[in-house]
Amino acid sequence: DQPAPLGFTYTIISGAPCDGDSTGSFTIEILGGEPPYSVSLDDVTYTPLPVGVTTFTFSGLEGGEKMVYVLDSGNCGGDSPFSIPLQEPVILDPLANIDYECINDTTNNTNTVTNRVTVTLDSSITDTSVLEYSLDGGAFATGTGVFENLSPGPHSIEVRHPSGCVKITDNGIPFIIETFESLALVLEDGGLNEIVAIAAGGATPYEFRLNGQSFGNESTFLIFASGDYTVTVIDANGCEVSATRFFEYIDVCIPNYFTPNGDGNLDGWGIGCANQYRNLTFDIFDRYGRKIATLNIGEKWDGKYRGVELPSGDYWYVVKLNEPRDSREFVGHFTLYR
Repeated sequence: DQPAPLGFTYTIISGAPCDGDSTGSFTIEILGGEPPYSVSLDDVTYTPLPVGVTTFTFSGLEGGEKMVYVLDSGNCGGDSPFSIPLQEPVILDPLANIDYECINDTTNNTNTVTNRVTVTLDSSITDTSVLEYSLDGGAFATGTGVFENLSPGPHSIEVRHPSGCVKITDNGIPFIIETFESLALVLEDGGLNEIVAIAAGGATPYEFRLNGQSFGNESTFLIFASGDYTVTVIDANGCEVSATRFFEYIDVCIPNYFTPNGDGNLDGWGIGCANQYRNLTFDIFDRYGRKIATLNIGEKWDGKYRGVELPSGDYWYVVKLNEPRDSREFVGHFTLYR
C-alpha cells in the first residue's frame, strides 16, 4: 500500500529568550511515512527512533529558527526539512555606568557628591520603552534605566525584556557606589618663598590652581612678591575648595664681604635666598673691570683667579636672576678680607 505523506506536528515547550541561553525545547509527533523513523536537527547526525515510537523531544537549544529532518524506513523525507519557529534570542548585555557629580557651594566653600547610574544596552535594542528594571532584587518597573543617588556600597540592576529575557548588569558582578569625604584644603609654608597646598578627601587626581592659573597636579608654588595668594583644588568629581593666605616674599641675599681663610666661616662668596632662581648667574670683576669668575646658583667664589689668591679689597658683581617671572639684575660690590 502507498503510505500517507510523511510529516509531523510540533509543540514548543520552552524558548531561549536570551542570547547564549540553551533552554529551548520542542516535541514533534511524526505522521505518515513508513516507520521506524530517524530524526535530525539542523542537518546533523540522525537519531533512529525505536519501532513504534513516533514522538521525539529536542532540548538544550539556543533561540532562533530550527530545521528538522525526518526519515522513514524507506529513506523518504530526508531532503525536505521542516522549519520550527523557535523564539529569536534577545541580546541585552546591560552595563552600569556610574557618574559622580559635585554640588559646590562656593559661598560657604563646601561640596557634596551625588551619583547617577545609567544602564546601557546592546545596540540591537532599539526600543527601550518596552524594558523593565529591578534594582537590587526589587520589583520590576518600566523606566529610563537611570538611577540617581544610590546609597554607598554594592548594587546590581536586572533588565527584563518582553520576550522573557532577564539579564543582570555587568554579567552579574555588583557595581560599587563609592563614599567621598568632603574635599578640604590647607595652605602651609614650604621652603623659602614656597607655598605648599595640602588637599584631602574628594576623589583623586587633584588639579591645583594658584590665583586662577592651573598648575596641574603640582601642589607647591614659588612666589616672587609678598601678598595674598589663593589656591584652589579641584578633584576628579568636579568638587572644588579654595584657601587664601598672606605670604611674605624674601628677596635674594647678597653678602657684602667674605673671609676665605679656611676657618669654615664665610670662606666663599655667593648669592643666597635664591633657590627658586634656578637659572641665576653672577659675574665677579676686580677694580679694573677684569672678569675673574662666572658662577651659577649654589656656587661660591673662593677668592682666587686661575688658582692664585687675590688680595684683600673691593670686588664688583653683576647678578642676573634669569627668571621669566623675575628678570631683575643686581650690580654692586663686596669686600674680600684676608
